[in-house]
Amino acid sequence: MEFTTLGRTGLRVSIAGLGTGGPSRLGQKGGLAPDQTVALIRRAIDLGINFFDTAENYGTEAILGAGLRGVPRDSVLVSTKHY
Repeated sequence: MEFTTLGRTGLRVSIAGLGTGGPSRLGQKGGLAPDQTVALIRRAIDLGINFFDTAENYGTEAILGAGLRGVPRDSVLVSTKHY
């Protein structure tokens, strides 16, 4: 995985991130079971992704939290927003 620095923050982020919204909502709209979604998040981490985008409006914050459980907090960046 390639990484870049996020603006002037000094934060090192993967050039690919995992968005938790969009039409699939991490596969939740397509019928993925919660454990499958957690596996998807874990696979992203295994591939080097450390940037995750979510929002309260997506309804996926809790499942993202489940997928990140046990992952060192300083190893990921979670971007969220409130509408």
